[in-house]
Amino acid sequence: MRHPILPLVIVCMAAALLAGCSRGTQAPATSRDAPAAPPATSSANPAPSAPVAAPPMAQGKRAAGEENAPVLAWRAMGAEPFWGVHVEGDTLVFTTPEDQTGRTMHGRRVPSPGGIVIFGTDGKTDFNLYILPGECSDGMSDNRYHYESRFLYGDKTYKGCAEAAK
Repeated sequence: MRHPILPLVIVCMAAALLAGCSRGTQAPATSRDAPAAPPATSSANPAPSAPVAAPPMAQGKRAAGEENAPVLAWRAMGAEPFWGVHVEGDTLVFTTPEDQTGRTMHGRRVPSPGGIVIFGTDGKTDFNLYILPGECSDGMSDNRYHYESRFLYGDKTYKGCAEAAK
C-alpha cells in the first residue's frame, strides 16, 4: 500500500516544473492598426525564438457566470489497449472493451496548471488520473488533442489523449 501523501508530492513537483516552463511564453500584444516592425537582429541581438503556443482554454460544462472556473467534466481515452475515463467533478468512470459499463470511482482533485489530477483508491486499488496540456494524437485517426492523459490503475498505466467534455 502506498503512502497517501506520495501522489500529492508527485503532483506538486510536476506542477512546479510545468509552471517554471510556462513563464515568458506569451507574445506581446500589438496594435491592429499598424503592423509591428520586425526586431533588428545581429550577433549581439539574435532573433528571438518563436513563442510557444499555449493550448486553447478548455471549454466544457460550466454553470452560467462561472466561465472562468475550472472545467469539471473531462474525457480521457487511449488505444493499445483501448480505454476511457469520463470525469464529472471528482467522479470517474473507467471503461475498457471488456467492461463497457465501466467502473465508477471517487477521487480527490488536485489543482494543476491547465489540467487536472485526480487520485484515490478503488477498493484496494490505487488510481491516479493526470490530464495536462500537451499536443496529442490518438494514433487511430487524424484527431488532434491539446491535452495528454495518463491513468494509473493499480500496476497498469494507460496513456492517451484528453479533452474537456462538452
